[in-house]
Amino acid sequence: MVSGIEALAALTGATFGPEMPDEVFRRSGDSQLSATPTRAALRRHFSGRIDPFTSAVLIFPLFLTYQIGILAGAHGRNGADYITDALIRLCDRDLDTYLQLLAGMVAVYAGTLIWLRRSGRFHPRAFLPMLAESALYGFFMGGVIRVLIVRADRIVPFLALADPGLGDAIVISAGAGFHEELVFRAVVMGGLLRVAATPLMPLGRVAGLVVALTVSSLLFSLVHHIGPQAEPFTLLAFVYRSLAGAIFGLIWHTRGLAVAVWTHALYDLFVLTLR
Repeated sequence: MVSGIEALAALTGATFGPEMPDEVFRRSGDSQLSATPTRAALRRHFSGRIDPFTSAVLIFPLFLTYQIGILAGAHGRNGADYITDALIRLCDRDLDTYLQLLAGMVAVYAGTLIWLRRSGRFHPRAFLPMLAESALYGFFMGGVIRVLIVRADRIVPFLALADPGLGDAIVISAGAGFHEELVFRAVVMGGLLRVAATPLMPLGRVAGLVVALTVSSLLFSLVHHIGPQAEPFTLLAFVYRSLAGAIFGLIWHTRGLAVAVWTHALYDLFVLTLR
């Protein structure tokens, strides 16, 4: 993984990570900047989570792709993404109402960015390394599931579409990655971690993480089997998705929301386009 990201850095000249001190950017004309070792930059990139404000900005392209896809007439949904179905029906039935709802969502998103901006700073140079890291995680998980498809009775993420086109697959993947990570990792897992850190549930850091990761992963898997278009329940599929949810949860906890969302979206896209 390191060699792949190093190659990207060599091609793009990207500076890794949001933790780089401000004075480094101010010395952009300094010859020492170009001599910064890539491995040191990688250590900075992987030294901690991408801050929430930067993550919120970095996942906006997926939100935008999803909304444009809905307006363009995309169909189908992925797994637990019930929002796509609802918005597609609303868009087909009443475009004006959908546009008003979209304006409200954009306003909420903008308000969230303003609120997060108080304790963070956007680092645009984090985008390419984050994308490369997410792609490696997503492609690795996609490769694993392709093996499972062959060896475990074709277990795949459930789709309302039997054979989605590339455009639909992009929209489905963007929506699933954005919504599912926001709900199950940022809200459910993040909320449980906060509760576990209070005197009401003094579990300790490790025990709290285990509980939050387990509960959010089980809920993530279970939701795929609920609803009129849900996948029929099988223990193997439930266990697989629980493990996938745990991987996404660990990525969110250690690397931040942006990496988790993009990993999920690229993983779904990889699986959908190679069916």
